Amino acid sequence: MRHLQCACLLVVSAIVVSAGAQTRPRTAHANAIKRIPVTTSSKHARRHFEVAMRNLEEIRTTEALRELRAATKADPNFAQAYIMIAHVSRDPEEQARTRETAEGLAARVSKPERLLIRWLAGVQEGEYIEAIAAMNDLLSEYPRDQRLAFLVGAWFVNQERYSQAIVVLEKAVTLDPQYAAALNELAYAYAFSGSFEKAFATMDRYVGLQPDQPNPHDSYGEILRLAGRFDASLEEYRASIRIDPNFGSELGVADTYAVMGKEQDARDEYERAIVFAGSEPEKVAYELQMAITWIRDGNRREAERALREVGRHAHRAGFAKLEAETLRVRAMYEPDYKDCLKNLQAAQAALEEHKLSRSDRDDEQALILKVEAIRAAEEADFKTAEFATQQLEDMSTSTRSQIVQLAWHTAAGATLAAQGKYPEAISHLEEDTHSPLSMQLLWQAYEKTGAAPDAQPVATRLAAFHAPTIEQALVVPNFRASLVSEAQHP
Repeated sequence: MRHLQCACLLVVSAIVVSAGAQTRPRTAHANAIKRIPVTTSSKHARRHFEVAMRNLEEIRTTEALRELRAATKADPNFAQAYIMIAHVSRDPEEQARTRETAEGLAARVSKPERLLIRWLAGVQEGEYIEAIAAMNDLLSEYPRDQRLAFLVGAWFVNQERYSQAIVVLEKAVTLDPQYAAALNELAYAYAFSGSFEKAFATMDRYVGLQPDQPNPHDSYGEILRLAGRFDASLEEYRASIRIDPNFGSELGVADTYAVMGKEQDARDEYERAIVFAGSEPEKVAYELQMAITWIRDGNRREAERALREVGRHAHRAGFAKLEAETLRVRAMYEPDYKDCLKNLQAAQAALEEHKLSRSDRDDEQALILKVEAIRAAEEADFKTAEFATQQLEDMSTSTRSQIVQLAWHTAAGATLAAQGKYPEAISHLEEDTHSPLSMQLLWQAYEKTGAAPDAQPVATRLAAFHAPTIEQALVVPNFRASLVSEAQHP
């Protein structure tokens, strides 16, 4: 399982030392694995933390958060537990509070823990250069810590840097071939890269290690769906539900029905998934997924009603990113250009209304600007398109966020393509091969330049895009229909 719209699940080494300890004692074995220490003065806090780590590795985030909160209650100075809460929680207020607490306590813990806090807090605060430097220092100091390798690899997957993720996750699996959590993330990295045979083989190993746990089947279900093997996907999700009816794999069933075009079945399953949601932000996210099913159904009235309700829920709860995302979805679906821009302006305003990490704010703002540039280019409003693109370019120079970088390339490519500058557009659009909007624009640009051999693989990937996103709902079904029409009427 990988949760939509949330950071990757973060797991650190649970080797606990006494408060104030700075390093582990040297062992007699030169090849002994040295792991990141965990500083706490409380045995109870230590126990809660260790249980939380196991829950995180099994993708039981609700239980993990409960244990991490219990750890900080047992030891209010438990810096590492606070920073883990900040990265696992989907509540922006809790994220900010625990991140700031961890940073305030950093001086009391070991140097490696300070580096960990600097990395994880820095990413949320948009300080990517310092954060990545801290991450690299940790990797250099702890080259044989397979859990650290897993943590870094999972972060790369979340950043859509799949080739880098594969390098570090393969290392984690080499260090411990039975480390199930790393196999899970590695399978996703292969799948998102299009290497499905490797993904399936890795998932087979993962399921073999934990056949009686729900997440291996849940993850296998998602990867099978991404590959278009829907019946097998549903079987795996249902196996997960049989193992643990409270795990939440109804979401996977719903997502699979959604991309299959069985939207009413999907809505029924989303209703069930909402019951098992572990937090209020998850409930809002699932409601948004359910609203998008009406878009695939072509029912504008119900889609607009559902999206308004989701937006109101997010607003009441103070979830700025989810509110902005819902408004951005409304803008993407809105046929009237002026109303589209109004929704995008409202989305931008929502980002400023509630407390939000800088990384979440920057990433969502980048997606808003991407939509603005694409829609403006479609309307030949090149002043607006170029201004949005310039804002994204400026953002891309000050952040290492992959979401920002790819949004800039897609916006620039869309604007250039609308101006008939196809070679220049292609150089940008080739940077983002995982966005249906970008892939569609790239396919069109190849077609315009007569590059049919380049266009065909893009068309194949786009038609086989099975992630349940708003871009999939707006682009993929119509694209498939156009390919069928062209085949019937060449």
